[in-house]
Amino acid sequence: MLNFVKTEAQKTFTEDKVETTGMIPLLINTFSHAIYSSVKSYTLAAIAITFMMMLILGSPRLGLISMIPNFTPIIMGLFLMYIFDMPLDMFTLLIGSIAIGLAVDDTIHFMHNFKRYYLETNDVQLAMENTFFTTGKAMVITTLVLSFGFYAYMAANMISVQNFGILTGSVILFALLADLLLAPALMVVIARRGWIK
Repeated sequence: MLNFVKTEAQKTFTEDKVETTGMIPLLINTFSHAIYSSVKSYTLAAIAITFMMMLILGSPRLGLISMIPNFTPIIMGLFLMYIFDMPLDMFTLLIGSIAIGLAVDDTIHFMHNFKRYYLETNDVQLAMENTFFTTGKAMVITTLVLSFGFYAYMAANMISVQNFGILTGSVILFALLADLLLAPALMVVIARRGWIK
């Protein structure tokens, strides 16, 4: 719309150079720059986190595989935005960084503890039971507290704040499900193939 207005004004005032000013153009430019910088930031964060996971888990292969449950919540969040036709704005733009931060934290705890229990017992089932009993309980409690805290934003008057609360709370729950369902399945496959050392 803004480009249309600028084009029509330029046609009318052919001898002059037309520039759009005011709050709307400023917000549009700011948001465009925010999206561009966010893409760069998320890409750099993904690379840095992958290397960090490789170091923490002590294996490049484990580090790469661990990123599957870390990116799943973000993909699910984008899917929710598509289904419910939620716009990408300055609030929803922040959800990716929150999601990957929480997902990585839970994934590190789960996979690191599973690896430790597995190396101690050399038993996949026992290692998984111990991991769920210790790490799993803490993950469930902290995730529920965080997600319901964000769901409180549903009572806000602004639609964008409501969307932020709904999406962030849901993405946090998706992160928990990925770490309780997807991460264990991956770790079992990894352990049975002898990739944990």
